[in-house]
Amino acid sequence: MRSGLNRGKRYKRMREKKFSPLPWYAWMLILFLGYLAVLLCLWPVVGVDCDLWYHLTGGAYIAKHFRLPDGPFFSFVHDHLPWIVYYWLFQVLVHGTYQLGGYVGLIVLRTGLTLAAVWCIYSYLRAEIRDDDNGGILLIMAMTCAYAMSILPRELNLRPHCVTYLCIVLIHHIVNHKPRLVWLVPVVALLWVNIHGMLYPILLLLCGAYLAEHFLMGMLHRPEKANLRAARWPLIVSLYTVLATPAGIRLLPLPFNPPPYLSRFVQEMFSQPLDRFFSFGFYRSGQWMDTAVSVLVVCSLVSAIVQAVRWRLRLSRIILLAGGLYLLPQSRRYYYEYLLLVLPLLGDLAAMLSARRHRAWPAWAAGVAGAVLLGGTLWAMTQSLGFRPQYPLDRARLPIGACAFLEKEGAGGRVLNVPTPGGYLEWRLYPKYRIFLDMQTMLFPTLDYFTALTAFSEKTVLGRALDQYAPEFLLVYESDATFKKTVEAYPHFVPVFFDDVVVVYVDDRKYPDLASRFRLKSLDGTNWQSENYETMDADKREQAFAECRRLLSVYPQGLIANTIAAKVLLSEGKTREAEPFARTVLANFPDRYMGYALMGLIAFKEERYAKALAWNRLALERAMPAEAGMVRRNLYATFVRLKDFPKAYAMLLEVVNPMAAGTGAKDLYDLALSAVASGRDVEGRALLAMAKAKTTADDTKLLQDIEDFQHTMAVGH
Repeated sequence: MRSGLNRGKRYKRMREKKFSPLPWYAWMLILFLGYLAVLLCLWPVVGVDCDLWYHLTGGAYIAKHFRLPDGPFFSFVHDHLPWIVYYWLFQVLVHGTYQLGGYVGLIVLRTGLTLAAVWCIYSYLRAEIRDDDNGGILLIMAMTCAYAMSILPRELNLRPHCVTYLCIVLIHHIVNHKPRLVWLVPVVALLWVNIHGMLYPILLLLCGAYLAEHFLMGMLHRPEKANLRAARWPLIVSLYTVLATPAGIRLLPLPFNPPPYLSRFVQEMFSQPLDRFFSFGFYRSGQWMDTAVSVLVVCSLVSAIVQAVRWRLRLSRIILLAGGLYLLPQSRRYYYEYLLLVLPLLGDLAAMLSARRHRAWPAWAAGVAGAVLLGGTLWAMTQSLGFRPQYPLDRARLPIGACAFLEKEGAGGRVLNVPTPGGYLEWRLYPKYRIFLDMQTMLFPTLDYFTALTAFSEKTVLGRALDQYAPEFLLVYESDATFKKTVEAYPHFVPVFFDDVVVVYVDDRKYPDLASRFRLKSLDGTNWQSENYETMDADKREQAFAECRRLLSVYPQGLIANTIAAKVLLSEGKTREAEPFARTVLANFPDRYMGYALMGLIAFKEERYAKALAWNRLALERAMPAEAGMVRRNLYATFVRLKDFPKAYAMLLEVVNPMAAGTGAKDLYDLALSAVASGRDVEGRALLAMAKAKTTADDTKLLQDIEDFQHTMAVGH
């Protein structure tokens, strides 16, 4: 009878629990993770670097040959370093994912890894707070948001570190709060060292910190946390997983023997000043992420100091903090490892503040504050990411057109390339072509990177590379204006193609037919933004357009080729013919300013000034600082046609500094006209005087215009 009553009571409690409304923080967490999932799923694969594609290439090699490569199979270089593929399992993972789902599959994988890491961070912090402490829960939600904002830019780039971050927080959470799952720690460790073996010292630091505290408590006969006692053997086993990789003991010295001067040419390896972590900025969208990093760094240090003063700073926290502080200034790459290593310190800080809080926050107040926090975090994340590139792949930084050209027109051979796009080049071109190198910096000696970085600007280095490797093709950045002078010493290399990243040069002695059919004579990929096609010779302009059409026949989505084609047609007044090229740029590069600027120029030439104004405003929102000047000039011209002279003056003043040495006389004259037209006569007279002072004697027309305007103003006065 009693057991039946007990079952009834349990059933009643289960029903009450089942139908009880979710607390405010559960809704907040659901909304946050849901928005983050949508944000990540809708954000394309972006080629910030091309490392993802050399992982895809490596994964394809392993899947095909059922063995790890022992050298740079994609390269014609033979003097490589002993190769240890310390991320082989990650390469297999991304290759399999790509085979199943393409770029969308990789986006889903990236989203899953990021959400799992954020969830583990929240779960760790949540375990430190009582269920009835609304203020404490609000604090750990704020910490979770800060963590998510900090790691989001890094997580967008799918590389082995995405798994490393998850493994760090997962081990923290299991060891501190999930004693029943401690035997999962060696499993996590085994996956970690085979996915990102280079960072095994962080695994040793992590496990060693908890083991050191356990053994110290035993030596001092002090009471210790039960979870540490339960985790002892799993942590010891985890230490030995470092040897459970295909490399065996050969992996051990690898992290401590990087190539010389690695931190001088790999941007993410540049050292960072410590004061950078104590700066806070809110006026630029991108600074929100950096501010979140600084907040977490400061909070971790405050927690350590407070715990030390109160004699409650645990040994594991001291070791983790010391290791993290060693990593922190080493490079930007290690910001994130520091933040995740010191997660227990943030948890201790939250627990301490929760225990000392005497007055509880009412649920409604915590809910309102949580809504404000959530809204601010989601807004900051969205603003920091900016406009979304084309989905599911952003083409902007990838040599897609150059690869398409070589695949279609070339017969194979050696490609001497700049290093950054090497990962994508090998993925597209191997085995038909062999490239020089990619950014697998532990594979190639420093001399090879020195050659790749300097050969395209120094004739001596280039000459020796050509003699040593005898490449059929050169791939150099399309923005590298110095290379034209460098290559003059080797006239047998001629330009035959360029896309938005690189220019392809071919040796016309080895491929004379290819060189004669595709040689570029009028187009120049280095000055396409500043070239004035209206003043260009008609025959040259016609040839440039024909070469442009040839480029587009290979790579119809190219930003530069479509832009040049549109500008050539606009210079001839053919706005309708130019519009399809502008819309192609708009469709393939929606986050870049150029498509909107072209549409604005088309509308301007068709005298649809209100539409031109709208397009140029969209262009200005997307323009980089170096690009914004041209868009502002277009807006200035549009405001003049709309007879909105105050706005025209203000817009041109943002571009033209009247007191700068490099400002031209014509700009000063235009600024004077708009100043007078907007009722600023004093400024107008001053600007006319400055324009006259800068006008050369041979520019008689401008000088006469200035003097006539000065006379008109004097008579009018």
